[in-house]
Amino acid sequence: MSEKWTKRAYAAYRQELFSQGEERYRQFQEKLICSDLPVIGLRMPFLRKQAAQLAKEDGEGFLRFCGRKTHEERLLYGLVAAALPVPYEKFLEYADIFVEELVENWALCDAFCASLKKRIKGREDEFYTYILKYLSSSNPWAVRVGLVVMLNHYLGEAYLEETLRRTDRIQSEFYYVRMAQAWLLATAWAKDRAGTAAYLPHATLEDWTFHKFIQKTCESYRVSAEDKAYLRGLKKEREKQ
Repeated sequence: MSEKWTKRAYAAYRQELFSQGEERYRQFQEKLICSDLPVIGLRMPFLRKQAAQLAKEDGEGFLRFCGRKTHEERLLYGLVAAALPVPYEKFLEYADIFVEELVENWALCDAFCASLKKRIKGREDEFYTYILKYLSSSNPWAVRVGLVVMLNHYLGEAYLEETLRRTDRIQSEFYYVRMAQAWLLATAWAKDRAGTAAYLPHATLEDWTFHKFIQKTCESYRVSAEDKAYLRGLKKEREKQ
């Protein structure tokens, strides 16, 4: 058991977190993330700095006591887990806890996924296979994690075709899963038009997600006017079918 972290020590740390909360930012975040959890009102730069320090000093000790009752506490769990200087296999244990038990809104999902670049460096192929368990989970938030991991880290040439296939296989009525699919495809188009265009004739996504992908792509400043016109044409063709 860590000497630094005890129930009393964590309670004092939690009180300090609440003292740093900003009321106006808390209200803004509550509306933005639509969480069932209380929101403290802590900004992401502060949380990332805290996570880096906690992971360096005694991250595993912190995670043994880290609370789950607020959005920011859960977020700290994910950020610390991603930054822990532990063996890869140990990181996976903490990642599974976060993904399957703690993620309950899009902000928790997306912040964690964006923090994994250093953690999976040199293990990209291995982790790509590992996240299949998330993509096939009965927990829709875990499915979103798998999608956003691919969006952040697996849209390069070596992975694009397989990423698009994996995305296409997912059939879900959960709004945040569908939005992640559309967001991934829009990002893929902006990064690799040719590769994504080759996939579209074979896409089996239901209409709502496909149309949302086109909408998000057409809203992007990284996509040409000609491509936007082409995609709108695809949408019209689908609507006629």
